[in-house]
Amino acid sequence: MSAYICFNPDNIYYLTNFANFVHERPFILILTATDISFIIPRLERDHVERHKVGSLNLLEYAEFPATAGHKWSDRLIEALPPHGRIGIEAACPASISSIINNPVQIIDLVDKAREIKSLHEIARIAWVSDVMTGALKLMLGSVKKGSMVAEAISGVSPYIYQRSLTEVTHYNVMASKAAGLIQPPEFTDDPHNFSCLTARCQSGGPFVSLIAGRINGYGSEIERTFFLDYIPEEAKQPFDTMMAMRHKAFEMLRPGAIGSEIDAACQNIALKAGYDVPLHRTGHSFGVTGHEAPFLAVGEDNLIKPGMVFSIEPGIYIKNQSGFRHSDTVLVTETGCVSLTHYPDAKEELVIG
Repeated sequence: MSAYICFNPDNIYYLTNFANFVHERPFILILTATDISFIIPRLERDHVERHKVGSLNLLEYAEFPATAGHKWSDRLIEALPPHGRIGIEAACPASISSIINNPVQIIDLVDKAREIKSLHEIARIAWVSDVMTGALKLMLGSVKKGSMVAEAISGVSPYIYQRSLTEVTHYNVMASKAAGLIQPPEFTDDPHNFSCLTARCQSGGPFVSLIAGRINGYGSEIERTFFLDYIPEEAKQPFDTMMAMRHKAFEMLRPGAIGSEIDAACQNIALKAGYDVPLHRTGHSFGVTGHEAPFLAVGEDNLIKPGMVFSIEPGIYIKNQSGFRHSDTVLVTETGCVSLTHYPDAKEELVIG
């Protein structure tokens, strides 16, 4: 390829340390063998200069909309080599690909490069994981019988901001979005339904608690299933099955393993225990987002390598009854794996009150 066009804001952040979001003023990164050009709105130049890392050839356009000769498309046409194939990300909109005269190949090179984390990235993810673990401890300590979910989660954002502002030298709020959430028992069979902020916390369970997102440019998550006052008898077997799946995933996650085989082994444990196929995969990766490829899923035969970071979060979901899931952020090492989030996971240790 004579050039590669990067449009995905996560990939641009990964390559430049500049965080943007998609709107009518596009940011477009163009990589060639000898140069890196960054097409930016003129009003964002100082913003880019303050945050960028490395040498970038900044190409400004006037505004959106703009008159002929001053548009972002004019800068793109000028920056592209006159000959050769152009690689573009799958996330590139048609408004970009439609004005390229060269042959085009859709290829996600940066996404692939992001799969293996550097030591710098691992350190940043480990710090985020520590902050999220502290936020989970704070949140679970705020759960009271009869209180609203909103009351229990209210201290999470101040805690995250306080640690970010005191422990990070150059905290970037544009590259941060994290939250704490709790599902009461009646919502836990629906894995991603955290819309129950006014629900009251009552004795029993299972509840599912979550701290997730990204802080200062890197993602992590931690989840724990917990109980209030006591563990209902009917919750013990599905909880134990979820834990058996979790232990199997930790056991199998090591260099040379295949992601689909890990998920299949976890699904097999659920099926043998008499439960339906789990609603979602065993895990996903982290990096400059809180949710990315590669995955631990039966549909992806990816080879596990050192430096990858995954969630381990197999779950059991019983329709119209309850759901059970822990999640940890886990680093693949040269010989196995190690969790970057550390919090009790046995059901007896997760009874509040």
